[in-house]
Amino acid sequence: MEQRTPDQLVEWAYDQFLEQAADMLAPEQIVDITLEFEQRGAVEATLPNGDWSTELGVPVDMERWVEVWVGLLDHQDEFEVTYATFLLPRYLNEHDVHVRWHRQQQA
Repeated sequence: MEQRTPDQLVEWAYDQFLEQAADMLAPEQIVDITLEFEQRGAVEATLPNGDWSTELGVPVDMERWVEVWVGLLDHQDEFEVTYATFLLPRYLNEHDVHVRWHRQQQA
């Protein structure tokens, strides 16, 4: 079964992020993204966290899924702020996308 490349998965997550961020994040976060993403922004693929199984209702199959983080990096290139976490299928014939939006709580 044909799989998406890591670059395809990152691009897919970023496209989804751009389409939905304005509706899912706080206005202050959108301003931060707009001002800082070019210099500090990152979209990275990693192995899925097992806690997705709560939302999926089944254990997360590491061969089937990839987790992608979208956020801003600190001076050590570690995620300082994560705006969204995506769980995307590796296989080209699967299209289910799961997203956790990390909306900033207003004080």
